[in-house]
Amino acid sequence: MEDLMTENQQLSEEEQFKEFKRQKRKEEAAANVARIECDCLSANLDKTALRELCRTANSLRLGGIIVSPSVVRACVTFLGSDPQTSLIAAISSPVGGDTTEGKVAAVKRAIKDGVDETEVWAPLFFIKEGNFVYLKKECKKLRKASHNRAIRIVLDCVVLREQEIVKACTTIADAGINCIRLNGADGELVAKIKAAVKGKCLVKCDGGETLAAFTNLTVMGADYVSSSSACELANFILKQAEGNA
Repeated sequence: MEDLMTENQQLSEEEQFKEFKRQKRKEEAAANVARIECDCLSANLDKTALRELCRTANSLRLGGIIVSPSVVRACVTFLGSDPQTSLIAAISSPVGGDTTEGKVAAVKRAIKDGVDETEVWAPLFFIKEGNFVYLKKECKKLRKASHNRAIRIVLDCVVLREQEIVKACTTIADAGINCIRLNGADGELVAKIKAAVKGKCLVKCDGGETLAAFTNLTVMGADYVSSSSACELANFILKQAEGNA
């Protein structure tokens, strides 16, 4: 009888350890999903698809969904009174060609409509021209307009040279911006930017279409990763933690 009790106790301890490991996997998976953001800027998204995407993002607890300013109010309604994902407005996409005044007005309007954060495309023309004074002034005005809401500045790494990207990132970080989004950056560039900004702001990048790509970018230092297939990726990560993938 004593041997049977000891055996049962050992089994119980093994089961407890398995459950502990399962819970740890779930916690790690949830933390990874919170770093994934969904780009919802496709012109093919109709109201029904957008509503479904908001519902799914909420249920998965995605880090955020990025939408155009024109649909912010609709998304606020779709996400409900207790949203589990951040709503982010994309402003001056894709080249940041609007005036600073126009961007400031758009940020204020998006906040009034209910966004949690904004992503504003950097003025590529002035960066290419080497006018980083303009960039810094614009960032400071945008930060002021955000009224303590998180704000990201977006850089197109395909258009810019590496030296321009590094200089732009340090300028943006020095202006007090919360986060920099690097579009088209690989893991190596992400690591360089993380080192360059010295912890002054977070770094986000796109390209997390697969688990391997997401993992590589986060290992290299990305705090957030956006993906057009974010819901599918998040669902896979959560199922994998449960042992169902």
